[in-house]
Amino acid sequence: MPLTDSYGRVLKDLRISVTPRCNYHCLYCHPLGMQMSDPPGTVSVTDIKHLLSAAAALGMDAVRFTGGEPLVRRELADMIAAAAETPGVKDVAVTTNGSLFRKRHKELLAAGLQRLNFSLDALDPQIFATLTRGADIKQVLDAIELALELELHPVKINAVVIGGVNDSEVVALAALSLEKPLHVRFIEYMHLNNAPFEEYRRQFVPGEETRRRIEERFGPLQEVATSPSAPARLWRIAAAKGTVGFINSVSQPFCSNCSRLRLTSDKKIRPCLLTDLELDVSWAFTAADPVGALRQALLTAAGKKPEKGSTLPTIRQRVMLGIGG
Repeated sequence: MPLTDSYGRVLKDLRISVTPRCNYHCLYCHPLGMQMSDPPGTVSVTDIKHLLSAAAALGMDAVRFTGGEPLVRRELADMIAAAAETPGVKDVAVTTNGSLFRKRHKELLAAGLQRLNFSLDALDPQIFATLTRGADIKQVLDAIELALELELHPVKINAVVIGGVNDSEVVALAALSLEKPLHVRFIEYMHLNNAPFEEYRRQFVPGEETRRRIEERFGPLQEVATSPSAPARLWRIAAAKGTVGFINSVSQPFCSNCSRLRLTSDKKIRPCLLTDLELDVSWAFTAADPVGALRQALLTAAGKKPEKGSTLPTIRQRVMLGIGG
């Protein structure tokens, strides 16, 4: 029987944050001055093996490792191998800023990595540096090219659109899909960094506005068939090799089709990204039968998954960096 919540949604996607540390400091994720380190009890390779066995037994078949920046975690390759070796797991992915992919790609591929989601919010080097507070865009572009060379399809690019910061970049980013099979996804800016409310409202750009800008440049977009549980609605610029997608989490919430549970790096399950509800499951990892205990913890979390989260600006107990993407 598949894992379902109280509203009949099938939960098949497990996102595991392996660290809150990141070598970038992006505006929408990392509040200025906030320092993150791996706390005592951070999820280990053995923990992940037990969790994946429990999740796969409940029909969860897609695993994405997140952070922070997951590639700063030394044990990431072993974690990927644990996922790839778990019977029933079909999809093993990583969300990354790409800065360390060239350095680590061989060990990650050998472990069983199948695909990547890259964070790339601008192509202009100065705008990119502003968004990330000082990062070098060359590393990210190199990582994306390497992923294409290695045929890690689909290669996805995530861009959070922030008014007055990088909204001028959406046409250039969409153009990346023209000549290469890249899936460029534009994400509405969510209030997950505890930014001042008025500042956030001023900087929020609806996905429909982003789409309008792209269509003004390239003409009407062609709809691409998309799984209902996928967060992005996909479209294609005429004759493009790739696609553009819109994740309109704020203006068009897709809660009714959400298929995800998240584990934070400090062993808390979050049934919903957009609420502060967390279940501390650290006890399950140290139980006499950790797989059985974690199976029960996942069932409990599924039962507590809310019908919908709050997209309104509000002070969060934990910001995006600590939650995991």
